[in-house]
This record gives sequence, structure tokens and C-alpha cells, in this order.
Amino acid sequence: MNARWLTSLAATSFVLGSSVCAAQTAADTEERVTRTAEGRGTDHAADELRDPTSYELLRRKPAEIAVKPRATASGKGIQKPMSSGESWIYDATTDIYVDSDADGYYRFLRVRLDADTIHTLTDVYAEIYLSADGEAWELLYATKDFTIWGTDDDDDYEVETELVSGYAAGLYDVLVELYDADTGDFLDDYGPEDSPDFSMLPLEDSGRDGIVVAQPPVTIVQEGGGGAVSWLALAGLAGALAARRKRFAAN
Repeated sequence: MNARWLTSLAATSFVLGSSVCAAQTAADTEERVTRTAEGRGTDHAADELRDPTSYELLRRKPAEIAVKPRATASGKGIQKPMSSGESWIYDATTDIYVDSDADGYYRFLRVRLDADTIHTLTDVYAEIYLSADGEAWELLYATKDFTIWGTDDDDDYEVETELVSGYAAGLYDVLVELYDADTGDFLDDYGPEDSPDFSMLPLEDSGRDGIVVAQPPVTIVQEGGGGAVSWLALAGLAGALAARRKRFAAN
């Protein structure tokens, strides 16, 4: 095997491992702050973010963060809950937006799902989870109740979230779980096992996205109505005074 390729692979593994560790460290200690909007996918153009005024701010202290072990489809580990099979997630996608510091990590996450049912209509709700360590799911957002109609193609529902703080730069898995709004029964889920779109998404919060506030110029305010003089102006006056003293000394 090529030695250069091995070195590259080791470096990549280190970066991925560091990203996961950094994200998990944040998950253990930081308050989570997010801004989220939800609604039908047809409410706006697919390549545009939702109306900024529709976002809801959510704060959770570390002790208030809902975490659960990751379920597996195999016979080992935590099992997925049983489903009636009457409603399910037919398809789902993710999109990431806004990387202000161009470091490859984004602060907006959009999850869109198309759920179907054997009934004429069914009221459901969805829960969206993130996982930074591959072992546990952390609840990001629970939607309001919404209606799905049979196998209608135009009833897609989406959740758009800005990670504001508490989410270190890292590679996150995403999971969507669908529940019956009337009974609270589990219906279906959709995640990394179903689509690569839900695996290892590069995300970070806006506080880590390189947003820098410009500092105002330093000024000195003279008392008695003299106005403000900048340091640059003072430097110029000092230079002029020094030159004048040299001319007087020469005479």
C-alpha cells in the first residue's frame, strides 16, 4: 500500500476523530441555543431559507438536554421501537447552509420529510436528533402536529434550524423520528442507515462561524466642548510640533 496514501488516511482519521471529540466535549458542557422554523416545503423556494421572522429561539441548559442511546437495526444493542406500519417516512433529505468563515462547517440545517399513510389523512409530529459521537442521539427539535394525506407528493414538511451556540465544529449524524399525534405511538424513523444525506454533516454554531464584530476607532474626548481627537490625528500633531522645534533650533 502506498506510504503517502497511508499518511493521508491517518491524517484524515485524526481530523475526523478530533471533530467528533470536539463536538462531544461541547455536548457535555455547553448550553444549547437554536433558532428554528418549520412548515410545508412549498412555503418558499427550495434554494432559499425561510422567513427570518418565523424562527423560534430555544435555549436548553445541559441538564435539560434530552439524550438517548442510538438504536440499531441488528440483533445487538438498543432495539428500534415497534411500529404499526400504518404511516411511514417515504423519503427525507437534508441541506446545510451558511459557512461565513469558509472552514467547511455550516450553521443552518434543513430537514425535509415526505411521510405517507394508509389512511386518508393522519396527524403526526416529528422529532429531529443530532449525534456527534456515534453512540447517543441528542434531541434538536420536536415539531408541531401536522397532517399527512395518503401518499400525496405535495405534503412534504420541513424543519430549518440555525445552530446558535453549544455546537462545536464537527461531523454530525441526523435522525428523524415520526410519531402519531393522537396516541404518541412511534411510526417510523429515517437516518444514516437510510441515506448518506443523514451521515457526517459538517456543522458548527454561529458563534464558531467566524463572525467578527468590527471595533470602533479609538478616540480621546476633550472636556469643555472641544470635540473628539483620534490617535492618528494626535500622532500627526506631535510630528508637526517636533518639526517646528527643529526649525527654531536651527535658527
